Amino acid sequence: IAAVAKKVKDCPPRKLPELPKYPYMQLSGLEPALLGAESGFQWVGERCNLMGSAKFKKLVDAYKWDEAMEVCLAQTEKKADILDFNFDSDLIDGQTAMGKFMRMCVTEPQVAKLPFMIDSSKWPVIEEGLKCVQGKSIVNSISLKVGEEEFLRQAMLCKRYGAAVVVMAFDEQGQAATFEDKVRICQRSYKLMRTKVDFPPEDIIFDCNVLTIATGLPEHNSYGIDFIKAVEEIKRTCPCVSFSGGLSNLSFSFRGLTALRDAMHSVFLYHAIPKGLNMSIVNPGGLPRYTDIDPKARKMCEEVILNQSEDGNHVERMLEFAEQVKNPPAVAAVEMPLKIEKSSAVQQKDFLRSLKCDVPCTVDHIVPEPKAGLIDVCRMEGSIETSKVAEKIIACGTPTPSEVVKYFNGELKKRICFLDGGMGTRIQAEDLQEADFRGDRFKDFKEVDANGIPVSLKGNNDLLCFSKPDLIKDVHKEYYLGGSDICETNTFNGTGISQGEYKMQEIVYELNKVAAQLCKKAAAEVTKEQPDKPRFVAGAIGPTSRTLSVSPSVEDCSFRNVTWDELVDSYKEQVSGLVDGGVDILMIETIFDTQNSKAAIFAVDQYFIETGKER
Repeated sequence: IAAVAKKVKDCPPRKLPELPKYPYMQLSGLEPALLGAESGFQWVGERCNLMGSAKFKKLVDAYKWDEAMEVCLAQTEKKADILDFNFDSDLIDGQTAMGKFMRMCVTEPQVAKLPFMIDSSKWPVIEEGLKCVQGKSIVNSISLKVGEEEFLRQAMLCKRYGAAVVVMAFDEQGQAATFEDKVRICQRSYKLMRTKVDFPPEDIIFDCNVLTIATGLPEHNSYGIDFIKAVEEIKRTCPCVSFSGGLSNLSFSFRGLTALRDAMHSVFLYHAIPKGLNMSIVNPGGLPRYTDIDPKARKMCEEVILNQSEDGNHVERMLEFAEQVKNPPAVAAVEMPLKIEKSSAVQQKDFLRSLKCDVPCTVDHIVPEPKAGLIDVCRMEGSIETSKVAEKIIACGTPTPSEVVKYFNGELKKRICFLDGGMGTRIQAEDLQEADFRGDRFKDFKEVDANGIPVSLKGNNDLLCFSKPDLIKDVHKEYYLGGSDICETNTFNGTGISQGEYKMQEIVYELNKVAAQLCKKAAAEVTKEQPDKPRFVAGAIGPTSRTLSVSPSVEDCSFRNVTWDELVDSYKEQVSGLVDGGVDILMIETIFDTQNSKAAIFAVDQYFIETGKER
């Protein structure tokens, strides 16, 4: 560290990048999915939805999970961009099914690489899915029909789980059908999410309700064009949002006429995508291109979708046409009423992505209310005198979070700051034995494991905070004197889950508190020697010895030996000890499973919500 610090002493630190005024959605499975302006239309595969695939429903109802996974894989082969999962059924426990299948999916590479859309009308089912999935998913959906308080609670949880969200155009009075109601409800939802939750605007997806047209009822005739116009208006007035829609509703009055329905969906997308619709739940590879549809059928589809024709009889014409498609002429020489050219999934996707949105958005962002969300610490304004921070540290006190942030924001504009090196490798160099790890406190420790074998404490480095406190403090001092601005506490395995492997889960809170205090003593001693460069303590939060994303069983890929809730509780206990011990920073480190790290972030968040402490 000292050598590197000397070498880069005169190197300018990296400048903070400028934030775009209008950020775009960033999703991920195991691979990133960046939905910028040039990304084009996104296919959301519907075949893992019990309401979107009779085959999938039959397999799930029969608990044939491996065969159900084949349905999922088929969508990836047909170039789906996002995978929708819905397990709402009267025959199965949707919450259990969602959890099991999500855990299976994250172990299948071709599936896990894509973002997931976790779809249910029941919040506990959605939350179960969020607890099982790596990456950044989409929740489908929430709405104001549950009232503002519950709507905002669900929106906040989506944000805490790290998910984008589909917001349906529903409110306390019901479903939005008209252009005016769609716009009013979506704008209200947007304003609430931005002002009350500081929900990222680029992570909001509106579903303005695709409703059935050409039913024979005049009040339904404008449903298609009202959706398209509502998307355009909301796109113009709500910065950064995306739009989705369930295409099957549009043509529901023609159920059984698959070709005609596909044609209607294709024509609808042709007109809706340029106005802002950028994703939809579809059967990948099952939508003809606009140009694949014969001109006569295409014109009739356009007339009923746009609700306009020269004579005003477009609905009656469409109903007559549908009857011809249903009962085609018996004479072979007569031309078939509906012709659609064949095209591949790749050709279909390329065509849809060639359609670009032409609706600009130039309005300013809605400003969140104070304390609606966390501030961007990298851009927190203000400064702090170094001497003031140093005085607190020398006295073994803890600077406030805002003081720590202001100090580093000032320093990082001037120089490169340094973290410490590895605690574990440094301890290994001491060649410690069983007795060293036990010390006086644990010399009579006699626990046995599940097989009746005595538990060894050798290798439990965190215990050295009790048995070799001077060694741990001196290692911290070595790193501080070598040039480190920050040292991590000796708590890499400081959760109840990891300590449980040594039968030491009962001392977790105390272990973390003592470890923080040891590091603070080292920081105080070095800061007293070098008051112009205060030293800080980061509470190390390791990944635990168990993972949410990998099964320890070769027979059952959906099995896990730890749950999300267990991880959150374990991390929260560790955070409590670290904060009470006086750490300046919490550091979630060594990420080999992003779902574990999400649980750690969630736990930190939960701790500060419950305690009300400054963060």
